[in-house]
Amino acid sequence: MQVSKRLLVKNGSLVFDTEEYVNSVDVAMAEYYCKANSFDKGLKLYTDVLSKFANPSDRRDILYKYFNYCMLYAQKLMKESKFPEAVEQYRGMLKYSECPINVYKNIGLCMKSIGNADMAIKFLRHFEEISPDKEDVYLYLGDLTYTDIKDNKKAIEYYEKALEKYPKNYSILNMLGHLYSTYYQDKFKEKQIDYLERAYALEPNNRIVVKNLAYVYGKFDETAKADEFYQKLMYLNPTHSDLHSYGAYLVKHQRFSEGFKFLQHRFQKEDLKNVAFPEFYKNKKKRWTLKDNPTGKRILVHFEQGFGDTIMFSRFMGELKKRCGSVALVVQDSLADLIRNSKLGVDVYTEKDIPQIGYDYWLPMMDLPIICETRPDTIPKSQGYLKVSGHKVNAYKKQYINDNDKLKIGIAYEGTAAGKETDRDIPLTFLYPLMKLPDVEVYSFQVDDLTRQMDRIPDDCNLIRLGKTFRNWEDTACAMNCMDLMVTTDNGVMNLAGALGIKTFGLFNRITEWRWFKTEGDDIAWYKSIKPFQAPTSGEWETPVNQVIEELDKIRCKKIADKIKGK
Repeated sequence: MQVSKRLLVKNGSLVFDTEEYVNSVDVAMAEYYCKANSFDKGLKLYTDVLSKFANPSDRRDILYKYFNYCMLYAQKLMKESKFPEAVEQYRGMLKYSECPINVYKNIGLCMKSIGNADMAIKFLRHFEEISPDKEDVYLYLGDLTYTDIKDNKKAIEYYEKALEKYPKNYSILNMLGHLYSTYYQDKFKEKQIDYLERAYALEPNNRIVVKNLAYVYGKFDETAKADEFYQKLMYLNPTHSDLHSYGAYLVKHQRFSEGFKFLQHRFQKEDLKNVAFPEFYKNKKKRWTLKDNPTGKRILVHFEQGFGDTIMFSRFMGELKKRCGSVALVVQDSLADLIRNSKLGVDVYTEKDIPQIGYDYWLPMMDLPIICETRPDTIPKSQGYLKVSGHKVNAYKKQYINDNDKLKIGIAYEGTAAGKETDRDIPLTFLYPLMKLPDVEVYSFQVDDLTRQMDRIPDDCNLIRLGKTFRNWEDTACAMNCMDLMVTTDNGVMNLAGALGIKTFGLFNRITEWRWFKTEGDDIAWYKSIKPFQAPTSGEWETPVNQVIEELDKIRCKKIADKIKGK
């Protein structure tokens, strides 16, 4: 007689194989619990049963059911924003070689949601490698690389791959136009405009697309097109950041009257998370407006963020005094001595003095062109307006400057972190040729060597580090007055050189900050003593540096000739 395989011989008797029945019950109950949304109970039963099978073929049907319910549960958790719990479910699936490849993508998305960009990219890239259909992975990778890793070049690569699948996706097109503009600045102009115009054709009333188009056309000085899109932006519920950008565009294109008024939106910009204006700006009481008559009133003028802005706009003190009764100027502590001793005809204070200052209205410093009705051709004091006493200069020179006949050049190659965001800084390596010139001494005016570039200069480069001797900006001014020439990028040092009337060669990238509407010829309008040298394309610093060296050769030759003549 044939014996059923469910029966076993034990001690000479036939018995049932109870384990198979137990497993069958567990699988049935696991499915029941999962269908009833008791996923934790159900999935635990599935994993308990699966642990009893060593042969993959014996567990295949059970494994696929487990995968199905596990994916269903994990996706439910993701929709509820329970991303760590979802990862735990996906992690359980990774233990099996038959794991669905979408698990790698979903773990990547969970990691993105909990802020672990590195792990997110690791799993998404693996999904990209093993998946025959990339689905939306390139879009995810583009978002991650742009927002979390901040690698715009790589983000462009991913978004362009995503665009192959979604050629009519305006969001991808807009992002590509924005990234090409941000990363490549003036390069790939056609691509910047093409991507944004295609996005605009799909979404003509999208505020972000319109703003990006306006900015790009303005950047390339196509003012008719820029004006068209900025005007359309005004009807699309613009944000304070949009209006501020419009103001920057107007000032850059010499429309001061409108531009500086729109720049007043700088205090309400939505992207001010990492920007700290002085506490004083929270006090709206007594702030001067266009409706207020300043005649005979005492105006308190308060600095804004950077030292360069304070230096630049302190030129307006004389113009302001003509329009009001008296002026109280509040500046940063390290600038107070320099500005006070420059005798601008106003009372100079620091923030700690504010409670004791009497005033009728207060005014943020960059609003001064509004109240002074400044035009590009009426910028006051462009020849210089700050000064430092001769005896302080001589004392500084005696202590810190070498006493020889060499041509003395002061340099500053980087400003604050904001300079890096706007590509104003120049890598110090480009200035090595200046340090190798004969009969020349190069002095660094960098106080904070943010990128520690001075620690890496070659032995054959001559560089004297003056920055560590500066206690305040008056010391910096003394040092400048000991130089034959300043060579600097767009930063506070450049502004000080111009305000002192020091002969300066200004190094500008191809795309400049909004206030520099003139970067050719013998000066930059705001400062007559600064001659601009501009990169022909973004980051191509060799050209302006070579031009500077040619000018230096002329200065050196003249100095030698004057020495021979006994001058």
